[in-house]
Amino acid sequence: MIIDAHTHTLCPAVNAMVADAIGPDSVPYQRDMSPESKARDAEQGPELGEKFNSLERRLADMDAMGVDIQVVAPAPGQQHFWAGVELLARLSAAQNDHVAALVGRAPDRLVGIGTLPLSAPEAAVKEVERGAALGLRAFQTDSRAGPMELSDPALDPVYAALERHGTGLMIHPLGFSHGERLSPFFMVNSVAQPLEELIAFNHLVFGGVLDRFPALKVFIPHGGGFSPFYIGRFDHTWSARPEVRRLTPHPPSHYLQRITFDTCVFRPDAVATLVNLVGAERVMLGSDYPFDMGDTDPVGTLRKAGLSGGEVETILATTARRFFAIDA
Repeated sequence: MIIDAHTHTLCPAVNAMVADAIGPDSVPYQRDMSPESKARDAEQGPELGEKFNSLERRLADMDAMGVDIQVVAPAPGQQHFWAGVELLARLSAAQNDHVAALVGRAPDRLVGIGTLPLSAPEAAVKEVERGAALGLRAFQTDSRAGPMELSDPALDPVYAALERHGTGLMIHPLGFSHGERLSPFFMVNSVAQPLEELIAFNHLVFGGVLDRFPALKVFIPHGGGFSPFYIGRFDHTWSARPEVRRLTPHPPSHYLQRITFDTCVFRPDAVATLVNLVGAERVMLGSDYPFDMGDTDPVGTLRKAGLSGGEVETILATTARRFFAIDA
C-alpha cells in the first residue's frame, strides 16, 4: 500500500460565499504575489480545477503516480481567517462537507482532512465534533489563527478536542503574514511557506502546546519547513538563552519526535536528511497534488533517497496509517 498524505481539493462554494466580503489584502499570498506570478496562477486555473474536483482525473493521476490512497485536504487559500465568526464557521463547514462528499465517492482510495474556524475557538471545537462525525481524520489550519498565534491559550480547548477525538492537526500556511519583501521570484511561496511552518513549530514548542497536550497529533508538511533542517540553531538558542530555556523542559530537537512530516522537499538527499533527523516513523509520503509546487513523482523521490527497505515501507504507508487511523 502506498499513501500520499498531502493532497488538496477546492470547494467551489467557498469562493461565492466570500465574493462580497473579501478584500485585496485579505489573503497574504494574493496580496504579496508579483503580477507575473498572479498571471501564471490564472493560466493554471482550468487544469487545476479539473484536478481538484474531477474524481476520474484524480484517480487516473493517482494510478500514474503509483499511489493507492490519497489523503485530501482543503486548498489552503480557502482558509479565510480574516472572516467574521459566523461566515468563517460556514466556510469551514462547507469545505468539510465537500471533502467528506469527495471521499464518499471513493472511500477505498481517499481519506479526508477538514479545516476549522480556528480564530473562533468555540466554533472550532464544534466543528471538530461535527467533522469527526463526518469521518474526517485530521483538520488543516494556517500557521496562525487570525491575530492569534498557535501558542495562544485561547486555542487550548481546540487542541483538547482534537486530542479527545484522536484527530490530527495539519499546519499548512499560504504566503507569509508579513510578506512585503517576498513578492519577487515567487518567494511568496518558496520562502514564505517553510518560514511560516518554522514559526508555527516554535510556537508549538516554546509556547508549551506539545507539553500541555501530549497526545496531540501534529503534521507539518513540506518536510516541516525549515524547522528540522536548522534544529541545531534552535537547540543552541535553548541552551544559551535562559529566557528561552525556561519556557520548555526539553530542547527543540526533543519535540521533533512529536511531529509528523512529509517527503515534499523535492530532493532525495533532503529526504534522507529528514529521515536521519526524525526517523522514518515520523515521515509520510507527500506530493502536494495538484499544485505546481508539488512533487509529481513522490514515490520516485523517496526511492532514490538511499534508505533501507524498511524505512521506505514505513514512509510509504505505515506512518500515514497510524497518523490517520487508516485500516489495512
